[in-house]
Amino acid sequence: MRFTVDPELELFAESVRGAIGAWEAPLEPAFGVWQDDRDDALAARLAAVGWGELWTDPALLGPAVAGGLELGRAVAPLCLLDDATLGGPLAIEGRARHGEGRVEGGEREPTLDGTGTIRGVAALAAPDPERLPVWGAVTLAYLAGLADAALANAVEHARSREQFGAPLATLPAVQARLADAAIDRDSLVLCAWAAAAPDAGFPAATLAWAGGACREVTAHVQQIHGGIGFALEGGVHRYYRRAKSVQVWVDALL
Repeated sequence: MRFTVDPELELFAESVRGAIGAWEAPLEPAFGVWQDDRDDALAARLAAVGWGELWTDPALLGPAVAGGLELGRAVAPLCLLDDATLGGPLAIEGRARHGEGRVEGGEREPTLDGTGTIRGVAALAAPDPERLPVWGAVTLAYLAGLADAALANAVEHARSREQFGAPLATLPAVQARLADAAIDRDSLVLCAWAAAAPDAGFPAATLAWAGGACREVTAHVQQIHGGIGFALEGGVHRYYRRAKSVQVWVDALL
């Protein structure tokens, strides 16, 4: 499905893409080791194009979604969402995402995603309810962008990889997976833009569905890639790990 985006929003999306530039998410996780993919240089480039100001006005929800889509496609650090919308790390039940040096106390918690989780943090304030609607919209957009990039990767692989004397894309089973993934991807994009409406409020119900939907898209993508989809050096695993991480944090918040 093709979506028509307001030219001004597309211009902002181009600015975000330019700020991301050649940045690439870390390829291989270090299992059992605490990881934080926060990148201050990337954050500074995004701040220069106005990313950090988007929570200040409901009228800026459109640009927030446009930018969130681009960050999801890049599998960018999640702190870029939290800082721009909540004004700091996302903190839930004694845990803070990308919290080192930004919260008091606690200890590093190793995860399979570079969220820089700090656990056992005392006296963490809950997210500001007035900021949650824009955080929710941007998180939906991030998941939509993540699903879009993963699906594009799978389509390219299915067209170029041959099995049984023909491209994978000609096989009915692969076509069915691509179709299912495309339906969820389009649904995520539509939900993200719906959350950009000034009176949309916090999209709790949509977020409860979106994490799992994005994870399903990334699971289809891994299956279409076959063995290389699970190989660390291939990089496809990044989409699934990030989708699952976002799903877990969202479920904890809800």
